[in-house]
Amino acid sequence: MNPSTCARCGGTLERQTITHTQLWGNELYEFESVPALVCLQCSEVWLDAGVAQLIEKIVQQQPQLQPKKYHQVPVFSLAEFSL
Repeated sequence: MNPSTCARCGGTLERQTITHTQLWGNELYEFESVPALVCLQCSEVWLDAGVAQLIEKIVQQQPQLQPKKYHQVPVFSLAEFSL
């Protein structure tokens, strides 16, 4: 794969700094200032292996690390509503 071509749709990848959310078990983590390749056509995000490994390491060490901030997020279950 050409690193400038999206493996999903064939679109063009562009280096960007993004906010990335990572689900880990039942916990959701948010990371700011993440270097990534983003497809300009389908918006697929590609992280370098080193970046993904760093995110995994941070999540695993989370009890010892102090996050920059917390978000409170409302959660709804659609099963409780009629469609």
